[in-house]
Amino acid sequence: MFNLILSVVIGIIVLVLLAIFINKIPRKLHIVIILVLLALIGFFAYKLYQSIAEPVRFEAVKEERYKDVVSQLITLRDAEAAHKLIKGKYTNDIDALARFIDTAEFALTQKRDSTVVDVEKNRRYGLSGAGGYTKEITLIDTLGFRSVKDSLFSGVDIRSLLNYPIEGAPGKIELATDTFVDGENILSVFEAKASKADILFDQPERLVNAELEAKAVEAIDGPNIIVGSLSEVTTSGNWPRQYAPNRSN
Repeated sequence: MFNLILSVVIGIIVLVLLAIFINKIPRKLHIVIILVLLALIGFFAYKLYQSIAEPVRFEAVKEERYKDVVSQLITLRDAEAAHKLIKGKYTNDIDALARFIDTAEFALTQKRDSTVVDVEKNRRYGLSGAGGYTKEITLIDTLGFRSVKDSLFSGVDIRSLLNYPIEGAPGKIELATDTFVDGENILSVFEAKASKADILFDQPERLVNAELEAKAVEAIDGPNIIVGSLSEVTTSGNWPRQYAPNRSN
């Protein structure tokens, strides 16, 4: 906005100076001055257009890229959650995570309620046989096993999840794990972090710098898009819902 105002002010000053200058030169040179004036008008019109259009283009590129990166971070989080569910902890090794997803299976189970004799209670009351106390229990039957890959990650290349889904983008998404002490519990935590500077590597520097410091309800605060945390027990992301309207944060 400052550049826009500055361009307009400079344009006005130049036009005033040219008007004064034209009155002091021979008439036969007026056509030259008019051509120069038209060129300057065209230049400042272009600068004015760029000042308006550039941020609009930037926002469109940013929104599209952020949505792609957020979708990838959510998939990475889902893979980490599956690893923790079966292995008991997260992993920061993308190759190990890929091998796990490719080979792991989870049990297909079915719960059913059943009534059985309450042996302990009958013993306390000196009862035996079928006429004593009974209790309700829930039985879990294992029906079979199913591949984690086929069920949740069909068509997903886990090893590529740390690469930005943007052609030419430098760097990689950072994946780290740690343990977090919560009272007497030692909990596994993970964090995946994507740099805004990497995502917007080919965009205007002044707009990127402003985005790195963004703090607003509808913005992703700070210089990174993050899911999970190493300093608290969470698997949430720091993006607003607009970047993943059909999936949880």
